[in-house]
Amino acid sequence: MRHRITVGVGGVALVAVVLALNLYRLPVVALSPGPAEDVLARTKVQGSARVDDSSGKLYLTSVGIDDDVRFFEAILDLANRDVQLRPRRVVYPEGQSTQRVNQQNAADMDESKVLATVVALRLAGRRIDPAGVEIVDVRPGAPADGKLRPGDRLERADGRAVTNIQQLQVLIRRHRPGEVLALGVRRGDADVPVKVAVAIDDGQPRIGVVLREVYGRLPIQVSIDTENIGGPSAGMMFALSIYDKLTQGDLTGGRRVAGTGQITEDGSVMPIGGIVEKLIGARRQGATVFLLPRGNCDEASAHPPRGLRLVPISNVREAVAFLESKPGTSPVPHC
Repeated sequence: MRHRITVGVGGVALVAVVLALNLYRLPVVALSPGPAEDVLARTKVQGSARVDDSSGKLYLTSVGIDDDVRFFEAILDLANRDVQLRPRRVVYPEGQSTQRVNQQNAADMDESKVLATVVALRLAGRRIDPAGVEIVDVRPGAPADGKLRPGDRLERADGRAVTNIQQLQVLIRRHRPGEVLALGVRRGDADVPVKVAVAIDDGQPRIGVVLREVYGRLPIQVSIDTENIGGPSAGMMFALSIYDKLTQGDLTGGRRVAGTGQITEDGSVMPIGGIVEKLIGARRQGATVFLLPRGNCDEASAHPPRGLRLVPISNVREAVAFLESKPGTSPVPHC
């Protein structure tokens, strides 16, 4: 009788432990290949004299994120070669809620579409000038901390009009450390004068802000349906899709081309995260060419899916040149 009671208690304890483990949310996220979507099919351009169609595909790639990983799920994930477990703070920094990160990802996606339109128009020969400079972030402890805010629009510096980042940088560099930069800021509906001391950071005069250029009404209107995909890493593929629709010929050459890369105003392609998962997603979709930031080459070349050519890109212009080139006419860049 005592033996049966002991076994019964042990069984209950085991069930309790199993349930507890299954209810425990691990401080990790599971990254897996996300969908690869044909950007060309999702891009609409209005206001252009011509919009060409293509016979191939241009795929944006994405990463699936599971932020509710339980103990036994993690064991299964570890056995899956296509899934990577990473500390949760890599995707969701401490102090930021999941909702806040998702909102930022949505904003980054919207911004990448605007930048892609600007870059594509410039590649197509149109002159596109920024209409102003906006603060994206303020570095903690920097001279601007507590004086400037994200969303502030910088309209004047030392009494001179500012419409692009380069103009502001030139004016900042005229100051010695400790000297004051007088700014005219548009904050909401109010004009606010702000004075910020200039400091030396990494050998350069700075005030400690992250900036972006903003644009007025562009000569074309672009809409890209990306559903629930967020983040800035589809910028290069957006730019290529818009450029393809604005110019003569078929940029894809009938190929299935996938890629990833965040872009800046000058078309530079910046490294991104989740490259391994994106390569897998692209190959599953049948892509044979993958355009990626040059800074992601080492990681990508360590896990290359069979049948997928990796083409490193530093600038969107390079991607266009590669896609427009005829086979055998020039060396093909590779990781």
